[in-house]
Parts: sequence; C-alpha cells; structure tokens
Amino acid sequence: MTGLGAAVALAAALLAGPAAATAVAPVVTVTTRGPKIVVRSEAAEAVVRRKHVRLVVRDRSTRKRLLRERAQGGLFYERAGVVHELGRVTAAEVVPGGVALVVETDEGAPATLTLRFQTARTLVVALDPPDPETVEAFGERLRSPRNEAIYGLTSRLRDSPPLVPGVIDIPADDVMPPEVGSLDRRGESIEMRIMPTFSLYAPFFQSSRGYGLAVEGTTFGRFDVAQSDPRIVSFRFEAGTTPASRRLVYRVFVGPEYATILDEYTNATGRPIVPPDWTFLHWRWRGELTLGPTALLDGLPVNADVADDVLSYEAYGIPPGVYLFDRPVMPGNFGFARFEWDEVRLPNPTHMLDALRRRGYRLAVWSSTWACGAGPGDNGTEAQALGFLAPDPTEPPPPPNCADVGGTSFILDVTNPAARSWFAGKLAAFLAAYGLQGVKLDRGEEHIPSEASDIWADGRTGREVRNDYPRLQAMLHHEALSSAFPDGDFFLVTRSAYTGTAPWAVFWGGDIPASENFGAGAGTDLGLRSAIISQQRAAFMGLPIWGSDTGGYYEFKDREVFARWIEFSCFSGLMEIGGVGEHAPWRMPTTPALDTELIDIYRRYTVLRHTLQPYIVAAATEAARGMPIVRPMPFEDRRDRRLRDRWDQYLFGPDLLVAPVWRTGERQREVYLPRGRWRNYFDRAQAIDGPAFRTVDVPLDAIAVYVRDGAEVPGP
Repeated sequence: MTGLGAAVALAAALLAGPAAATAVAPVVTVTTRGPKIVVRSEAAEAVVRRKHVRLVVRDRSTRKRLLRERAQGGLFYERAGVVHELGRVTAAEVVPGGVALVVETDEGAPATLTLRFQTARTLVVALDPPDPETVEAFGERLRSPRNEAIYGLTSRLRDSPPLVPGVIDIPADDVMPPEVGSLDRRGESIEMRIMPTFSLYAPFFQSSRGYGLAVEGTTFGRFDVAQSDPRIVSFRFEAGTTPASRRLVYRVFVGPEYATILDEYTNATGRPIVPPDWTFLHWRWRGELTLGPTALLDGLPVNADVADDVLSYEAYGIPPGVYLFDRPVMPGNFGFARFEWDEVRLPNPTHMLDALRRRGYRLAVWSSTWACGAGPGDNGTEAQALGFLAPDPTEPPPPPNCADVGGTSFILDVTNPAARSWFAGKLAAFLAAYGLQGVKLDRGEEHIPSEASDIWADGRTGREVRNDYPRLQAMLHHEALSSAFPDGDFFLVTRSAYTGTAPWAVFWGGDIPASENFGAGAGTDLGLRSAIISQQRAAFMGLPIWGSDTGGYYEFKDREVFARWIEFSCFSGLMEIGGVGEHAPWRMPTTPALDTELIDIYRRYTVLRHTLQPYIVAAATEAARGMPIVRPMPFEDRRDRRLRDRWDQYLFGPDLLVAPVWRTGERQREVYLPRGRWRNYFDRAQAIDGPAFRTVDVPLDAIAVYVRDGAEVPGP
C-alpha cells in the first residue's frame, strides 16, 4: 500500500482495446491524503470519499460535476439473492493510471475498487467483490437530476412483451408500433437482452450533463432510467462464468460534447468501419424473387422480377446503385442450404449478374450464420456431423432444418474457431466466384440458445453468448468478405449489434413495419415514425451508419407512407428500397398500380441521393471516430434546451438540417432552426436566421431541408 499523502504523477497503462494501440497514455496524478482520494487526468478527475465510498466525476475545464453515486450507496453486488453494499476505504495503492482501493463490505470481507484513466477523458471503474466465484450480479446507482436526458441503449421505441412468449419472441411493439418514444430514455426500464427484430443494443448511454457510460461484458442486465426512482439512474448485470464476467467494469467518458464522448467510446470498444463510397448510393432489393415465369434480359431468360427491376429503372430514368439478392436465392431448406444459386428460381445466374454489372450495379447477397438443410451435401448435414452447431436442449437434436419460428439446432456455434473457419471458407468462395461485394447479414438474435444450461464451445453459457452473437457473426462474415476481396472493396450490413459490432459492419433497422401484424393488418405510418427515432438512437450508441427498409419491411398499404419514407431514406445513412411485396411505384399495391406521382418522387430522390454521394462520403469519414452521418439535434448545440428531445428533425452530415414528415395527410410542419443562418436547400435564396421556429409547406413530393449558410453541399 502507498503511504498517505502521496501525490504521484503516472503515465497510465492503457487497458487493452481494439483501437487503443496508438493512443497516448495520459498523465495522471493520485492524491491519497485527507478524507478524499482524488485521481486526476488532464481533462477529468475522479473523487472518492474515504469514510463511505461515493464516487464523483468532474470535468476539470468547467469544474462541473458530471456523475455522482447515490448518497445511500452506489456500487453493489449480490450473493444468494442478497444485495451487499460497500463501506469505508481502508487502504489505497497507486497503480498505473490510477488507484486501487481496499473497501469494506457489509459481509466483512473486503472488495477492491480500481479507478484508472485509460485516456485523459476515459475513466475505467472496476469492482472486484470478495469471493467472486459465488457472486450472482452487480451494479451501480447514480444520482440523476430531473432535467437530465439519457440517450442511447437500444434502437427500439421501448421494451414490450413478446407476442407469444417462447414461441414468437418478437416484441409486440415491433409489429404493431405505438406512438411512443423519443430521444430521451428517462422514465424507462430497458433490458440488455437482444430481442428481434429491432436488434441494436449497447450497454452504453450518453447524458445531457456531458458524459457517457458503458458497461463491459455481454451478460444479461437492465438499466432503470429514473423509472423506479425519478432521481436515480441505475443498472444491474448478471455475473458470468469467466473471471472477467465476475467483476463489474464500466467506463465513464468525459465530453462534454457528444462527438467527444463517441470518440472516446469507439476508441475503447473499436473504431466503426466505413464502407466503400458506392455503398452510399441507393440499393434495390425484394423480400422474395418470384419463382415462376422468366423474362429476357440482354437476350437470355432470367428471373422475371430481376428483369422487371432492371428494365423499369432504365425506362424511368433511375440510376443504378446496389442490387441485393435477399433470401431465398439458394437451393434447399429455407433457400439457404448450400452456397450456390438456385437455378430454378434464378436461371442463367452468371449472365444475370453480368447484365447487372454492365449497367453499373454493385451486387450483394443475404446471409446468416445458419447451417440449413438435412439432405446430402447440405450445410446443415455437414455442420451437424462435424459438431459445429450450437448447443441444443433436445436429445437427440433434431435435423438442422431452418425455420422462422422455433428450433435451435441449425445455429452455427460461432464460439468454435473451427466452425467459424468452415463457414467463412464456404461463404468466401461463393462471394469471390460471383463478385458479390456486399452481404446483408440477417438474424443473429433469433434461435440463440440462451439459458445457463446451454454450454457453448468456448465454455460460456447461453446467458453470456446471446448478446455477443451479433459481434461474432459479424466478425465471421467480415473475415469471409476480406478473404474474397482483399482490397477491402466490400460492405457488410447487419440488423443486430452489441458492444464491438461496429468495427465489422454497418446497420439497418430490422423489420420496421408499414402495416401491422406482419403485414396482415392495417397500414400504419408509425413504423416510419419509429425509424426516424431509431436512426438517432443508433447515432448516440456509436453505430454511425444506419438505414431502413424504405416503405417498411412488410408491404405498405398507404402510398403516402411510401413517398415519405423515400424522402426520409434519401437523407439517411443508407438508402435501401425493398421489402416484402413490390416496393416499386410502377407496381403499387394501391390504386393506381402505375403511380406516376410516386414514380416522379422515386426518381427525384434516388437521383438526389446520387448527387449527394460526395457529401455523404465526406460525412462518413468522420464515422471512423464514431461521429454519425445522421446527428440528433443535441449534437448541434447541447446548451439549447429546445433541441434536447427534438426527435423529429436532425442534421444530415455537418451542414444539412432535415425535418421529415411521417404522419399521413400532413402537408405542413414546424421546423426549429438553431443558432446561425440557414438557407432552404431547394431554394437557396430563402434565408432564415436562427434560433427560429417556422411552419413550412411540405406537399407529398417535398421534405423540409435547410443548409448551413456558406456550406458547400451539392444541390438538387
């Protein structure tokens, strides 16, 4: 132990992290004299009261108190169902980057509390409880003023019960969206257990007070965001089976700006990948390419739907972008039993792909870490024989036939290196053979064996692997793409994420509906509303590039929803148009089927997307440090209270302010322009000095967009 009164200048040893190798170690001083122990970096300080442990974190430049534990006790751990508290600090030892404290507990045995600066703005807090092998959970309780906004955690509107527990685990809100939710999560209880299909999660939030907080690990947990107590934000996570999961570790990121917090967060958890420039063109895809009659394309018969897409684009003057082949396009069970084309559904596949490339399309295909099919030569049969499938509770396990609902035996055990190598090798060969430069990585949160009795190949239980599965399957697919395209000219997009997924993939929002009850119910505009919010929640979570199924995954039943979604997607991180049904204005599910007004809107905004590509690419370069392409309004001015929860408008890149319309029938909307001069993007002669509210006309073919005065942004 160090002697009292020592004031020691230290160069902090960085914690291991995906992007920390080139970081500069901060200079840290530790003071252990008196009633408080203080750890200071150049930017922040952590103060612990000695008499009864209570942590406070301050921004040194402003002296503002950012975070402080609950007065009655902050950190805790649980054993045999009993919550145990920390008490007095009995000893302090200076360690690289900070201090290790010996702390009394109400059990009598001591705990260790370590405070260490990873960078000048990232404080690592670690609690090692006594006898960690029998600890069941741990957590933290923080004081939260009523005016504090909390952002992030998940992309979905709110937690809601599953439709049919144990059978259909999709939350009810995901198929029948309510008009709830905003940017601020205050008043919610949020479970950290990935559920389909709005499956972007991170145990990471940002506070309007100027800090962020991220909990390490993948075990199940919950954040109580001032729901149980309006002045307390708390979290609790289960302990796992590994030494790392039997201690509580969280990081505090000192801003105060949201961009600074994201820079620190992604430095600790891995820098987000930025895909090639062509990814930011628009994409076309269908939920299913019809099995049936063919049509000629460049002289040979191909799938009629593919031919219709290509020839209609040419007829209506719509530029080529990315063409995505969604499942089923392969033979066998679930259309995904073997990595080869289903030439009954897709005759002459090489000719078809060449015809698309000649027109300028980039090509992508659906995938998931599923080993489907029980027939000879199927991936499922081979994986089961090799022992590569995830643990299955049944004895003997059933054939590995994939299904949308039920079953577990077809999930690849991505914790098994041999299984990962086997699957990635097969996929890479298919991608390389046909020049498929993109993968839409689906699922990753469904059918995952998730109980404590489910033991995976690496020894972890299902309660530890479920949240980690999205990261592992994204890594596997990134490995396959890197093998097929060593120059890095490829993209990977996924709908599920947890900590550490962003370095491998970009994201889309899952099966956001434009009609309720899996498309069987009434049409709704609330799916578009939820997409507007989800994209901004992802931005706060360190997931900087995001898109949604334009028109909803389930076919829209209101033409206005499709029109407004096209406009929104043009000004999203990704613009992908497709889903179940046609999703094409020349074959509408509404009357008239050939909708000339919608054709004009479709063409106008896909062309505009291509015009904006250089601006989007420039904005995307900042995503490598966590800065999102779509930036919620608090990013513009965190001091302006009118921006704090203004979810229905956002910044697109640094210089465009976008205010989409989501409600059917709306032809006017209010826009709030923050400080500075703004010009109408579509009519630069119109200038407005902010801060100012304006009510603007938004006919069906229009979206309210403003450009920062003086900014060079390509125009329509």
